[in-house]
Amino acid sequence: MSGADQNNIAAHFLLDSYEKLGSLGLIQGDLPEAVAYYRKGLELQSKYGIPDSLFFGSNLFVGEAYYLLNKADSCIYFLEEAEKLISFKNSKEEASRLFNSLGVIYFESGNYNQSINYFNKSKNLIIEGDNYAELEPYYKHALFSFLNNIGTSLYQLGKTDSALYIYRQLEEFQINENQVFAQLSNIYLRKEKPDSSLYFLNKMESPEFKNSHFYQNQLAEIYIAKGQYREAKETLLKFIDNKTGSDRSATDFKLGRSFLILGKIAFAQKDFKNATLYFHQSIIQTDGLFEDQDIFKNPVDYSVGFATFPLVESLVGKAKSFINLYDVEKNRAYWEAGLSTYQTAFDIAAFVGSFYDNDEARIFLGDFVFEAYQDAIKTILFHPDFQEEEWRIYKALDWAENSKSTSLNIGMKENKLKKISGIPADLLQKERDLQFSISKIQQRILEENGQDELEMLQAQLTDNRLELSRLHNEFNDFPEFVNQKTRNQSVDLNYIQKSVLDKNTLLLSFFELDDRILLFSLDKEGINVAEITEMDKLALSIREFKKEIIGYKVGEKYSFGGVGTVLYEKLLGPVSEKLKEYKYLMVIPHGILIDLPFDSFEKSPSEFLIFDHAITYQHSIRLLETFESRNFVDQVKAGFAPFFDNAWKDENIDLPKLPFSREEIYSLKGESFVSQEGTKKEFLNMASKSDIIQLSTHALPDPEDPKQAFIVFYPGDMENRLFTHEIYNLDLTESALIFLSACETNFGSLSRSEGILGISRAFAFAGCPNIISTLWKAEDRSTAYITSRFYFYVEEGLPFAESLRRAKTDLLEDKKMAQFHHPVFWSHLVLAGSIPARTYFDYLPVYLWIFALILLGFGLLIFKSRYGLKVNFG
Repeated sequence: MSGADQNNIAAHFLLDSYEKLGSLGLIQGDLPEAVAYYRKGLELQSKYGIPDSLFFGSNLFVGEAYYLLNKADSCIYFLEEAEKLISFKNSKEEASRLFNSLGVIYFESGNYNQSINYFNKSKNLIIEGDNYAELEPYYKHALFSFLNNIGTSLYQLGKTDSALYIYRQLEEFQINENQVFAQLSNIYLRKEKPDSSLYFLNKMESPEFKNSHFYQNQLAEIYIAKGQYREAKETLLKFIDNKTGSDRSATDFKLGRSFLILGKIAFAQKDFKNATLYFHQSIIQTDGLFEDQDIFKNPVDYSVGFATFPLVESLVGKAKSFINLYDVEKNRAYWEAGLSTYQTAFDIAAFVGSFYDNDEARIFLGDFVFEAYQDAIKTILFHPDFQEEEWRIYKALDWAENSKSTSLNIGMKENKLKKISGIPADLLQKERDLQFSISKIQQRILEENGQDELEMLQAQLTDNRLELSRLHNEFNDFPEFVNQKTRNQSVDLNYIQKSVLDKNTLLLSFFELDDRILLFSLDKEGINVAEITEMDKLALSIREFKKEIIGYKVGEKYSFGGVGTVLYEKLLGPVSEKLKEYKYLMVIPHGILIDLPFDSFEKSPSEFLIFDHAITYQHSIRLLETFESRNFVDQVKAGFAPFFDNAWKDENIDLPKLPFSREEIYSLKGESFVSQEGTKKEFLNMASKSDIIQLSTHALPDPEDPKQAFIVFYPGDMENRLFTHEIYNLDLTESALIFLSACETNFGSLSRSEGILGISRAFAFAGCPNIISTLWKAEDRSTAYITSRFYFYVEEGLPFAESLRRAKTDLLEDKKMAQFHHPVFWSHLVLAGSIPARTYFDYLPVYLWIFALILLGFGLLIFKSRYGLKVNFG
């Protein structure tokens, strides 16, 4: 045997020894020693030619050890290294353990949807079916563990009924009953049933459980729910003293929740100084790396660590305590500390959200933080001591816009960065392949009825989602990609004013608080804010307005001077005088205003707003950009009218013919796909290479599951339905406009932070800067009329917003179309997109003056030469 072989064998034995020593350290509870041994084993990888697969265990075990040490970054790193080696392992048990650990990591970071995928993957590897009675004892315990983890994730997502269903099942297992009782207590406390919560908590009879962090925290929260603050405080202080002695500065990650609850108690009792101290201590315990005992300091080095949600909650509690402390003592340092602590909470949430690998997790985080944004904005705008300081309006608008469409903004930015950040083309192709595979599996799930086949497809879906998640983690290995996507996202309002807005555009941004709506108006010169109050009356007027428009019955005449006038006065009255100065309005609606057609508001009886202003909508100021139109004639244009002479009907949907749809796409003057030519395959072929796309077809929204909403192509079967989750994966960054004249393409479920989750948003996510969509079911003939006139004006060189305005006013002024003058026939079409680009029309007066001067000069020269006169230009 050669010396090299002997060294190799020795290295194998040494690696095995280090792993066993590390495991012994884990068993004995000496975590630092365990980590040291595991890492010594991993160091052998660079010294000897040991196969990578042999380092799977060391990476997995050291990752789990770092988790117990609350070292998030190290934990995630080593578990992901183990995940890279999973293909070398034939052991389902080891793979299952890894995926379960990764599920725990995603859970701790707040990415609950992805944690469920990992827990399901882990379960599917070693357990076939969920028939508890047929399983061996080991697998019974494993199934309990997996279902418990899934139930806990569902609870965190607010899906308490689904979680309750799982734990009612687990009760029958009679395994680890204390864990089941703990989670049932949690669920009933979330359901605001403290007595039921206490009932299950008291069923935990083990002294070990009664002395646990969970038990004591839960008991305190039940006391709070019952209004017994003194008992809650005494319970926690006694528990903390038992755990730490007299040194409450000792770091214990699990005590973070205890100090957070103490902060809430002190705040409720108006003991703001102690509330600040408790919240600060919660931040220290929860963060794990931040140790500064100075309450005026906050974490500055963010990481995708554990307990993102409680950390943000503690920061927000501390911010509110500082503000209230200022009100008591009038020390401006407290005021400024409160604002800076709010900002830290928002920065951490934004940073962590940029590392989440799915839209659902980002939306959940955005909705979680949204209430804190509301509190911060109310604080900065309405505090009586600072009314004269104009900066507060800019800061309030900055926070308002940063709270909106956070996931959409991240997704759009990532799509652009992937192309310019050095990520190899083969990885990007792999991403597209996985996204396509996921979409196909989701489509098959909708068609499948057999239970066995459904379970197989669900398992495949989980596998693909996890593989996509691993791929996205690989993207984070590219520094430029990470640096760009985690850059500060604050709105640069000075840039917006000076470089994006022009003299013809007024930006109107709405922000909904709990008791009023704020209206920010921004132009090149300045900023103002107005309050819209009486929310109950406003909500009633909006309902009446929608009922009057959407509930239109054939032959009805529109009633001028009614609720349309009320809404104009209520929502735009504060800026009515300023409106006269502007041709374009950029409207950023929010809350209950999100799906209102502002152009159908009435400035005066019988005069719609559309006659004076072209309106563009946007999700957030952060998404604004100027869009320079290219020559319409030179653009690649594609129109689809699959139901011009075709209808489709099955047991679920009935799609009639759209006889005027061909007229719509012919007015585009591009490549036309009519009837059987209008297939999904043709659309996918044209999508990425077309500047303008007209989709004159049917669409079906799905408010319950927005990603299952779809647009229909010929002939109408499942294979020719373009689902929202597929649209997200398109690359439309080179496009100029998507015109969706299909029904309800701007309709869907509503997120407080993200807005409407529907088909229109999916096209924006894919990168299209301008989207015309529909708020309700479109009438075929009037929509065709507007579409035709719209493209006529675009071809003349007008911006999209002005073209749509003129198309609508043409309809309203056309006596032959009198039966379509009701707003139901024209105000459903809305443009979401860019600030209108300036065209030659905007510069026409200047050009006329220059041209006139040139003519005058030539005229004088000719006059001089002909008559020999001297001309002085002095």
